[in-house]
Amino acid sequence: MILGDIGAGALLAGLVLAAFATLLSFWAGRQENAVMVQVGRRAFYAAAAMVLLASVVLEAALLTHDFSLAYVVEHSDLSTPMPLIAAGFYGGQEGSLLYWTLVLGLLGSASLVASASLGTRLAAYAAGVMAAIVTFFLFVLVLVASPFGVLPITPADGLGLNPVLRDSGMLIHPPVVLAGFASFAVPFSFAAAALLANRVDAAWIAHTRRFALLAWSFQTTGLVLGMWWAYHVLGWGGYWGWDPVENVALMPWLATTAYLHSAQVQERRGRLRAWNFGLVILAFLLVVFGTFIVRSGVVPSVHTFAVSAIGPWFLGFLAACLLFSGALLAWRAGGLRSTGQPAATVSREGAFALQNLLLIGVVAVVFWGTILPLVSGMLGQERVVDASYYERAAGPLLAALLALMAAGPLLPWRRAGAPWLRALAWPAGAAVVTLVGLLLFGVTSIPALLALPLAVAAAVTCLVEYGRAIRKWRIGLFLKRRRRYGAYLAHIGLVVVAVGVAASHFWQQEADVTLQPGQHVSVFGASLTYADAEQRQLGDHSELVAVMRFGDTTLEPSRATYAGLGGQSLTHVAITTTPLADVYVILVGSNPDGSASFRILINPLVSWIWAGGGLLLLGVAFGNLGARRAETVTAVTRPAVVPSWR
Repeated sequence: MILGDIGAGALLAGLVLAAFATLLSFWAGRQENAVMVQVGRRAFYAAAAMVLLASVVLEAALLTHDFSLAYVVEHSDLSTPMPLIAAGFYGGQEGSLLYWTLVLGLLGSASLVASASLGTRLAAYAAGVMAAIVTFFLFVLVLVASPFGVLPITPADGLGLNPVLRDSGMLIHPPVVLAGFASFAVPFSFAAAALLANRVDAAWIAHTRRFALLAWSFQTTGLVLGMWWAYHVLGWGGYWGWDPVENVALMPWLATTAYLHSAQVQERRGRLRAWNFGLVILAFLLVVFGTFIVRSGVVPSVHTFAVSAIGPWFLGFLAACLLFSGALLAWRAGGLRSTGQPAATVSREGAFALQNLLLIGVVAVVFWGTILPLVSGMLGQERVVDASYYERAAGPLLAALLALMAAGPLLPWRRAGAPWLRALAWPAGAAVVTLVGLLLFGVTSIPALLALPLAVAAAVTCLVEYGRAIRKWRIGLFLKRRRRYGAYLAHIGLVVVAVGVAASHFWQQEADVTLQPGQHVSVFGASLTYADAEQRQLGDHSELVAVMRFGDTTLEPSRATYAGLGGQSLTHVAITTTPLADVYVILVGSNPDGSASFRILINPLVSWIWAGGGLLLLGVAFGNLGARRAETVTAVTRPAVVPSWR
């Protein structure tokens, strides 16, 4: 009970401090009072410190099994391993909201520390917007969904985590993706502050670019880890099901991907100012929308929380953010127009603009597929789209993006000429060779014949650029133009992911078999032998484990049953990875005659997805860690330049 009082008090104090920081920062920014701006900023730091204290208290309550708190009872028990008990901090509705607020408080504080160079008004308004967001979350945590609710009677044990969450993936995927969601508020705050202060140059981009990259990197990591977790834990043989919660995590990533590319046009050419503000705002609005979807339970998903009182509050918050952002953009629209002559269509600027339109097109497709059940349900008949909708609607857009990845990096700024057409010879030749090879191997799928040659062409473009630098012994270019070559590495990583997704989608093989002990089966070239099955008691659950041999490898698919949770069962798949494919075995069940039923899948190149995700993040890290800020100039003062990704 003492921990509950301390935690609740810390949240209440944080709410008061955040509200004070909001009001004071906006007032001080309007008055351009540097002293009060500093006071407002310190009030934000104090609010973040109170959130940190509340987080430490909740974690301490979980680790000490303080079952006087309802949250501890609902998300832990005495038999749960200690690492998973610690993960219970963000495993529930209230705790994950507190974690969201904690990340925003810490990252927001870091961004505000370095914001003094932006000027008094912009820094003050950024603190005010960020503090307003924190105030909303703390309001919800204090009055609507507190993690420090005290039970009238303290039980001897808790209910424990959901069986699906009792996995090592719980330690890495949820905190990363939640951190990504929270991080998008930082660039949004500075974009809104720039509009409020009428600072529509690229200064806010230069300051917040790394925070936008951090949010994007968190979200990239969270998406890849989520795919890995679904693949290893959920036991259906796939890694992406176009589930609504998967979709709402993808959409801000797509919007921020567009922004990170179009921001270069504003940095170098002074164009796309309104578009960049819109993209940053859109990414945050999609985060708030996604938070509403996850926490309201209005759309069916295996990932959402149950229907709760939080939903209407987040719907209201989304409406307020939408009105605030729309009013800001409309207010400053006159000053956001680009000056000078429009850029040529065939140019680096034109490629970035087309890429942005394609990415936003994918966002629109995913958004409609996500909200269709909600909209159609309001009209009387709920309709749900399946994966085929996304493949038909988003597939051509994604193929066009691959083609643009092959051609775009070769385009110069301002206008392309004959040298650009000659530079296309390598990627075009690679695409043709790949297409011919696929046809010779008997591939007839049109999507495969389109996607794989384009992916190879995109990779060859990056490799050719690396080859030019290495051939001229200009190794120093890798450091001097690290943003350019880091982007190429990130593109290669994305291509590797695309090849892995394409191969596992087009050529996945599946078979359902029933085997007696000692019987073997050959599934698309993979020979497996069923040895036996045994029942094991493992702490809080029992497992039926089947033993299978795949060459020298032993596979043990199983089914776990949690008697203490009403007999809930969970499938544990067995996976072995070869250079070209995964052998994926699911134990469906055992039969009275001693036989066992299995579903066996051969998933080509799935491991390429995880490797490509690593390359993608490595490229971003290489291109931006320790790199100097890009110089911001306008189209009027910049002379013609050679192609560059700086």
